Amino acid sequence: MTLPLVLDAAGLEALADPAPPAAFRAFLQEALDRGRDVLVPAVVCAEACRGAARTRRVEAAVARHAPARGQRPAVVVIDTDFALARQVGAVLHGSDASSADIVDAHVVAVCAGRGGGLVITADPDDIAHLAAAVPSARIVVRPAG
Repeated sequence: MTLPLVLDAAGLEALADPAPPAAFRAFLQEALDRGRDVLVPAVVCAEACRGAARTRRVEAAVARHAPARGQRPAVVVIDTDFALARQVGAVLHGSDASSADIVDAHVVAVCAGRGGGLVITADPDDIAHLAAAVPSARIVVRPAG
């Protein structure tokens, strides 16, 4: 099983950047080469889409990486249904975190639902702390920049 690449707000903003950092471009290229899914929890979009200019950049990035007919999507936005919401609650509870960490907990829960993932984040310590609540999932954290 190939683990997905999961983006938090910093990862999504790197995707939306007209000149993304070289490290991020390398992670994205490796994901595409290996056929990894690139996932973004919808709540991460809410964190990143603040202000018209930022929102337009995120919209353009997601559209630019939308699936072509007959091809698998390069970027998939993951909606929060009740099952994911329960997993997010379990991550917050298991790590003794507050609802202030709800966006990062979504990132971890998306990984957990797939057995793990490579998370691109600006908050590696926060994600690692939350990921410790899901020891059965292989969650690897890398800085966005």
